[in-house]
Amino acid sequence: MSLLDMPKQSPELFVETIKEIAEPLIEHVDSLGFKDEQFYQLLKQGVSISEMLDLSKEELGAVYEMARRNISVGQVEKAKSLFIMLVQIAPMEEQYTYGLAMTYQIQGDVRMAVKLYLHFISMDATNPQGYLRLGECLMAAKEYQEAGDAFEAALRMFDDPVKNYDDKKYAQTMMKSARQKLV
Repeated sequence: MSLLDMPKQSPELFVETIKEIAEPLIEHVDSLGFKDEQFYQLLKQGVSISEMLDLSKEELGAVYEMARRNISVGQVEKAKSLFIMLVQIAPMEEQYTYGLAMTYQIQGDVRMAVKLYLHFISMDATNPQGYLRLGECLMAAKEYQEAGDAFEAALRMFDDPVKNYDDKKYAQTMMKSARQKLV
């Protein structure tokens, strides 16, 4: 079964998936003191926690930079905690999902990284970085056909011959490598 295959949906699986996602969020939110009904009504209306707390883009950006720097110095678990928090409080900011996916990829959990990169791609299908990282995860899982397809999708997005030259060359090399492993 491919990492990209969606499992057959059942009511039990749906409930389990929701619990897996929601329980940590609810615990975190409750720890912030948001146990009242008004909070949950706002969530139902699509108001994010960052909006409820009136957090500015600059404040969220500072946490994002802290998480990125933690990755660069090898503090992946700290970065992961920060990205989890960012995804929970500002779920529509795609770069937070990308950062979280990256932490799972670095830690070798390609199954979770693939799910998060697919989510990132669903929010920003024009960003080739999501396809590059997805391809890397699929290569690690030895899913060479799908990896090649992901690298090819990224490659099609690099239309400027100068801009992103290194990423374009990387996508070409990785696509070729994935295709060669198929033979």
